[in-house]
Amino acid sequence: MTRARLLHIDASPRAERSRSRAVADTFLEAMAERGDAPHVERLDVWTAKLPNLGGGMIEGRYNLIAGEPVPPQLAAAWADVRQHVDYFLSFDAFLITTPMWNFGLPYSLKHFIDVVTQPGMAFSNDREGNVTGRAAGKKAMVIAASAMPIVPGGELEHFDFQLRYLESWLGFIGVTDIHTLRVAPTYGPDKTVSRAMDLANKRARAMAVNF
Repeated sequence: MTRARLLHIDASPRAERSRSRAVADTFLEAMAERGDAPHVERLDVWTAKLPNLGGGMIEGRYNLIAGEPVPPQLAAAWADVRQHVDYFLSFDAFLITTPMWNFGLPYSLKHFIDVVTQPGMAFSNDREGNVTGRAAGKKAMVIAASAMPIVPGGELEHFDFQLRYLESWLGFIGVTDIHTLRVAPTYGPDKTVSRAMDLANKRARAMAVNF
């Protein structure tokens, strides 16, 4: 039986001080205890060499949306983009760990998402506007840390352009088996933060059993 492969997309630049990464370590350690644990590869979006999509690159994207080839002068650059998309889609599952920056995602994670979310690669579209994601059948675990105590239905929920964005993006590319874990608050009195981390680690261990 082929061993499943999981891509850990890590968006925290804080190394050992990262709250989201600490909870991810707990999650991965719990998974490793299973007999069917997947092979894990980690992608640090802060050090990954991602293509620059500025300049004329964006024009090639409009060609792809229309189902046309990119201009010859952009072919090599777009071949590099396709390699990143193919690598991303080669995995069976994703673990995304990220802090909240200004209510949303760190720009490095958004850069990665912009690179791999390409028409004809991560999704298909027709002239009627219908979209089909090409990551169907895969699953994702999102561990999202935030300084603010954001909870579903809470008074701060409207500030969440982090977890809700990732859920929407994953759904767009075809991932429907999505598991989420909020790590919050990560700022405040030591007792409050410690309690939040203890709860997050406990939930991470439990969620790893069936992921």
